[in-house]
Amino acid sequence: MKIEIIGPKTGLTSSLFSSVFLFVLFALLFIFSSRVLAQDDIEDETGGSRSSKDSSKTIVEKVKDFSGKDNFFSKLVRSFLVSEDEETKESRHRQVDKINKKYSGRIIRKINIRVLDVFGTSVDHPLDTAENWLQRAGNAVHLETKDWLIKDKLLFYEGSTLLPFDLQESERILRQSPYIYDARIVARGIKNNKDSVDVMVYVQDIWSITGGAAYHPGDKEGNLSFKDINFLGLGNEMTGGIKFDDHYNRGWDWDGSYTFNNIDRTYLTAKLYYLTDKDLRKYGLSINRDFFSPVINWAGGISLDWYKDRQLLLMDTLLLDGNVKFSQQDYWLGYAFDVKPFDPNTVNQNRFNVSGRIIHTTYLERPSYDTMGIYQNSTFYLGRLGFSLKKYYQDSYIFGLGKTEDIPLGSIAEFIYGIEKGSSFKRPYFGFKSGYSLYDENFGYLYAGLQMGAFRVDQNWLNGTSVFELLYFSKLLPIGGWMWRHYIGSRYSHSYDSQSHQEILDLNNEHGLRGFNDNLLKGNKKLTLNYETDYFVPIKFFGFKMALITFADLALLSPAENSLYQSKLYSGFGIGIRIRNEHLIFPTFQLMLGYYPNTVQPGGERFSLFKQNAIFYQFNQFQFSKPSPVQF
Repeated sequence: MKIEIIGPKTGLTSSLFSSVFLFVLFALLFIFSSRVLAQDDIEDETGGSRSSKDSSKTIVEKVKDFSGKDNFFSKLVRSFLVSEDEETKESRHRQVDKINKKYSGRIIRKINIRVLDVFGTSVDHPLDTAENWLQRAGNAVHLETKDWLIKDKLLFYEGSTLLPFDLQESERILRQSPYIYDARIVARGIKNNKDSVDVMVYVQDIWSITGGAAYHPGDKEGNLSFKDINFLGLGNEMTGGIKFDDHYNRGWDWDGSYTFNNIDRTYLTAKLYYLTDKDLRKYGLSINRDFFSPVINWAGGISLDWYKDRQLLLMDTLLLDGNVKFSQQDYWLGYAFDVKPFDPNTVNQNRFNVSGRIIHTTYLERPSYDTMGIYQNSTFYLGRLGFSLKKYYQDSYIFGLGKTEDIPLGSIAEFIYGIEKGSSFKRPYFGFKSGYSLYDENFGYLYAGLQMGAFRVDQNWLNGTSVFELLYFSKLLPIGGWMWRHYIGSRYSHSYDSQSHQEILDLNNEHGLRGFNDNLLKGNKKLTLNYETDYFVPIKFFGFKMALITFADLALLSPAENSLYQSKLYSGFGIGIRIRNEHLIFPTFQLMLGYYPNTVQPGGERFSLFKQNAIFYQFNQFQFSKPSPVQF
């Protein structure tokens, strides 16, 4: 739930609530840890000298020990402060894989589904129960995911042959569902039956409902919003909102969408939506199925969208504006296959991919200043020939705060060819995308990717884009009772066009320097280096986990006529905190403080206090979707 009351000059936002929450959290931690230390001192004064083993205990261990005592404060700690499970998830995963391989080749007699409560239990400890009244209340009002919905997502069925890969991949597919926190699938032998096996599917939901409200008294603006990503336990998503603003014709307007997931076990997703803003109105419908698994052969989709927007164009020294109204039809179809015959004892990989896409844009209203035909009807034909080989390994504390994460490993290469036709032009498009990753238990994870694409007209390359990127993160390292991990990312981007020298690259936020924002600082060549260290605190408070963050960002940016390596070095350094309860739909909250020693922002500030809701680094999933041009 997000609530904001914002005054015209006070700048009071939800960050105030976040700051208060952090203060209370640290205050409670301090009180509890002080209480533990005081208790230790009392024990010493009564004649007992602490052993070297006791004196070497960390604060976290002392808090855990203190929570087992029989007094008011200990019970309070036990109710709301829970230390991290000492048993590693990796060992549990290996144990389950070993069991499933033992029963490989048997006939699946029965599939049992058990949907666990949101709070107080886990797929590795399904017999655990809620620990306090707040968790029990949350479980009581939550609508569980329907059993048949879980069964429809599985790649196996009753009467089929058990293949360990099908169980492992079904587990991953379940975890990818936005309303599921974790999943575990375990085969169970049947007494006096060596030919058949039962399969137990454990699934834990997340709290799927959120909403918000905001009001600006000075501007008389406000909004109400609602979102449920598992509406009535059916796995569908519903969003809605009302906005109040004098800029709207009626003084108000609304947004809304409804998404149907996995229609009749076809893995098709359908969506209806309506979206408004002060200068934008957009609505449409779509139906789509991706190559969500390497066992999928066919994928495709259709989307129909209608837009009405206000466009601004800077021509010489004049700022021109006008209304644009257009519709867009988008169709695509793809087929994945492998030249090797299918072997049920190995992983089924559809490595090769052939896909095509058609995007047709029709303008119903153009700005009066468009004398050059910028807004004209067009059809874009795109085709792709690709190769992908991928697998997954399971880890935690990478982008999350403890939940199981499926990390993609593999390689991908795409060759893209297209033709865009307008009423007064025709131009071919050439593109290439590639990526490769590797992982070692001691070294960590490393990814490298290269993308290039451009239109070719009259022996010239137009609207060209080149991107080269690297991503590395270390293994999870222990430091006392804490854990930490390093992240390093680098990205080179180049925009080129022989007929236009428009500079479109910037360094704002996720594009270069975290917390930095200068819309006038532009270029067409950019090199960034981003470093981050996350320290994971081994304590939960009301189910919320925490990580402390330090970061350093460096960037070079230059226009077309200058060399990149002779340009100014821009930099940003900072610290922050990340908080989230991953059993809730609420996004990750990050409060950061950045310092820019040689990069003054437009207002002259060298410091910036800012929030982030998204993780700075992203994976290449090595998964094909609809063909698309290379993007920055």
